[in-house]
Amino acid sequence: MSPLYKTYVLDTNVLLHDPQSIFKFDEHVVAIPVEVLSELDRKKTTPGAVGANARQVNRDLRRLFDSRDLESIVEGSITAPTALVAPLDNGGAIKVVINQQLVKHHVNGAGVSGRMRATLVDVNEPDHRIIASALYLRDKHPGSVVLVTKDACMALKAKALGLVVEDYRNDRVETDDIGEYTSVQLSDPAMQEFREIGRVKLDSLTNGELYINEYVMLVSDEWTEPARYVGDNTFVSLPLYREFLSTTSGTRKGIQLPRGTRVIPKNYEQWIFLDALLNPEIRLITCFGRAGTGKTFLSIAAALSQVLSDFSPYKKLYVSRPVVQIGKDIGALPGTKDDKLSPYIQPYFDNLEVLFGQRYARDEVAEAADRGSTKQQRKKDRATKAKAQIFGHAVTNGNGNGGTNPFGGGASTARKPYQWLLDSGFIEIEAMTFIRGRSIGHAFMIVDEAQNMTPHEAKTVITRIAEGSKLVLIGDLDQVDTPYLDSKSNGLIHAHEHMKGHAITAHVHLLQGVRSQLSELASKCM
Repeated sequence: MSPLYKTYVLDTNVLLHDPQSIFKFDEHVVAIPVEVLSELDRKKTTPGAVGANARQVNRDLRRLFDSRDLESIVEGSITAPTALVAPLDNGGAIKVVINQQLVKHHVNGAGVSGRMRATLVDVNEPDHRIIASALYLRDKHPGSVVLVTKDACMALKAKALGLVVEDYRNDRVETDDIGEYTSVQLSDPAMQEFREIGRVKLDSLTNGELYINEYVMLVSDEWTEPARYVGDNTFVSLPLYREFLSTTSGTRKGIQLPRGTRVIPKNYEQWIFLDALLNPEIRLITCFGRAGTGKTFLSIAAALSQVLSDFSPYKKLYVSRPVVQIGKDIGALPGTKDDKLSPYIQPYFDNLEVLFGQRYARDEVAEAADRGSTKQQRKKDRATKAKAQIFGHAVTNGNGNGGTNPFGGGASTARKPYQWLLDSGFIEIEAMTFIRGRSIGHAFMIVDEAQNMTPHEAKTVITRIAEGSKLVLIGDLDQVDTPYLDSKSNGLIHAHEHMKGHAITAHVHLLQGVRSQLSELASKCM
């Protein structure tokens, strides 16, 4: 190897975060201390993505070394190797490091580096042994040595010992789709054409390249209106927003939910989001938005307005979110899957309470005895025409016990105004843990807090969507609660950046808070 190559020592958390990371350091050497192998072995039976990633790394390492005889992969003596080395297809190499200083310490009783022992005290801690291996490589091998870790405390310890430390950046995504929407300047004649027919084609774009289904603001001297770019320098209007502008009666503004309230967006951003949610051609939506901008509320409202329609292709609404806790773990939760998930998906029920609260509960559904004859239509008719339960009556489960959650388990509680949606199967809670292997067809699916998914988890969810279904990923890039993820490496931003520009995908970002003045102030100042 050239003396100009670098040696990157990978911490266990890097491999668990991205099992393909060993192949992403170009022509350089990727070093894995043997202590990392032990940690991977302990993690391989862990449920979920962590265990799956650990097993994937083990399989890849086995494949790289199994195809070669021992003499060709050993550094040093064949009976007492100092390392195992195998070439990589990108011109680099993979090296399993055996720290000879620690070996001598345990075999002969000789001390390791005095500075390291004085700094870290317990050298036998796995993290400390990985740092020791990086120091060993720095002292014994040519070229620079870099420790790659996503653990902030470990990084500081390594820097205190003089090591070069970097975060794993290969999974970081830069995007421009966060601030204000792109403004496209139109001449007065062009804007007049757009206002009359809802479509305009420009000779050229002066704002750089736009991607398909990118939402923009068309601006002229006298008019501003949101629009969607459909390619070939052409922009189209938002049908529901145009309807909102054209009517004065109010009866056709926004969307009306059966037995629920009417939802009218409060700003341009929300009209854009609603357009994407209601567009049958768009199958995947990614949405960035601060707390209080209406992400969940609008998603649920738009989804149910379609699910409850007799002409909708969607038979039910699936709602899900990553199970990530904030603060101290309160321990295992009792009950069924629905009972366990209830605290995590409570934000959905808070929004349903607003959409179908008592002050909005009214029967606006016409008599439908003769409306169609399909099983799905009859089911919707029965659900929407069912009498609302008297508020204050307890919900009981099959054993006659009262229910504390929207699914009916636990102690006595008032029946919720949206309970008929759950009873009729129009809303189903999907656990992220069990989604692998599913094929979700003819459904509208919302995944909230998607910024807490890893890129691998986001890919898993998207690949579950079958024909006739729609997926909405929403989240706040400033509220990442998953260890080793941040605003530039999470699954939501990866899904947006890798999927944008296709005719069946769209992206929306929300900046203006509508929850309350206090919520908006906190989002900006804290």
